[in-house]
Amino acid sequence: MTSPRQAKLLELAGFEPTGRFEDSLYRLTCITGDAMAARRVSLMLRDTASGEEVRLKLAALYGELPEAAWRDDAPPEDGIAQHVLALGQCLHVKNISHSRWRNLARRQGDTGCFIACPIPLAGKAAGVLNISEPIERAHFTPSDVDMAKLAARLIGQIIHVARLDRILDSRFAQMAFTLEGRADACSVISLSTHEPDKVARMLAKAFFKEMRHCGFTPNQIIRAAGEIISELTGSLNRHKHRLGQD
Repeated sequence: MTSPRQAKLLELAGFEPTGRFEDSLYRLTCITGDAMAARRVSLMLRDTASGEEVRLKLAALYGELPEAAWRDDAPPEDGIAQHVLALGQCLHVKNISHSRWRNLARRQGDTGCFIACPIPLAGKAAGVLNISEPIERAHFTPSDVDMAKLAARLIGQIIHVARLDRILDSRFAQMAFTLEGRADACSVISLSTHEPDKVARMLAKAFFKEMRHCGFTPNQIIRAAGEIISELTGSLNRHKHRLGQD
């Protein structure tokens, strides 16, 4: 007979992203929290331009973290997740206050245990899955660690498929790849998987070229870019408001 936690793991394996990408990431953390019987799950993804130091960005959260966790001003080498990403191996700590990681804890005085697993994406670590505060038990078990590794792998596959699916479904993205001479299948898969920042810049260049082609003035293009920033700000505010309600 399938246990509730195993059922949630099966739900994760069959997850199909719908709606906004960030909403899908949030649902993934919720399902993972239920599967792991944990009160807090956070999902961090690489947010780094080519040639820059590797940074991680908090992309989704189930549970609570300090407001500072959402900020981008932390040094790129700071944080436990950063070390896990660089190492490429899962980390299991039974009591952070008695470990070498105590000074890197998000919340000072935290005495709990946690699991941090790299999220593999086509052979490379694309982020980190953090799980803490186990429910009705003092520590995570070795079987919990195995389940966390599986969850991280499943999430990596889901993100991979979702990115490819949305790029292939976007005529604008296809136009951007064509303008850059990268419309072949190998380039689309490689760039969308390992270099999303480059894809974003390609889309921006295509947006600029298309607006100039349509006869828009520089000031009109600048105002259009400002509208994109405004939409992004609104999306972030709605996301934070929803987290506050949860």
